[in-house]
Amino acid sequence: MPSRKADPFRWDILVRLTHWSLAAACVANLWLNETGEEWHEWLGYLAMSVIGLRLLWGLTLAKGYARLAALIPSGEDFRLQAREMSERAPAAPGHHGSGKLAVWALWLLVLATAGSGWFQNTETGFELGADDWHVWCTWALQAMIALHLCAIVYTSWRQRSNLVTRMLPRRRRRVPERQQEPHS
Repeated sequence: MPSRKADPFRWDILVRLTHWSLAAACVANLWLNETGEEWHEWLGYLAMSVIGLRLLWGLTLAKGYARLAALIPSGEDFRLQAREMSERAPAAPGHHGSGKLAVWALWLLVLATAGSGWFQNTETGFELGADDWHVWCTWALQAMIALHLCAIVYTSWRQRSNLVTRMLPRRRRRVPERQQEPHS
C-alpha cells in the first residue's frame, strides 16, 4: 500500500523543552555522572521539577495533544494503532495507545528513581534499604529508555514517519536567492 504524507505535526515548545531537559538530566545522571556527587542530586531534583512543570502545563494551558487528558489511553487508541501499524500509515499527531502508556511509565520511573535517591539519604530510607530501591529504579528506567528509543525507531520505520522531528525545533526553509542577471 502506498504511503500517505504524514502531517507535519510538532509538539509545542514547552513539551519539547521539558522532553529534552528530562532526557538530558537522565543521560547525565545515569551514564555521565558519579553517584553521590552533588550534581547527581541536583539533576534528580531537576528531573522531578521538569515532570512537575510538564504535568502543570498539561493540566492548565496546554492545548490539544499536549493536554494530560489526551494522554489517557483508550481501547480505541490501541485498535487505531494496530490498524495504522499494519497498514504502514503515517503516524497520526499525538501518541499511540502504547505511547501514552510509555509516557506515564517513564514519568513514574523518573519520579521513583529521583524520589528513592532522595529517600535513601534520610535516616528512615537508609534503614529501609532505599538504596536498593534506587538501584532497582535506575535499572528499570534504563530499560524503559531503551524500549522508548527502540519503539521510536521501529514506529518511524514501520509508519514511514520520522517521529524524532516532532520533538525538534522547526527548521525554516531556505528560499534560494534569485540569480540576478548582470546589468549591462
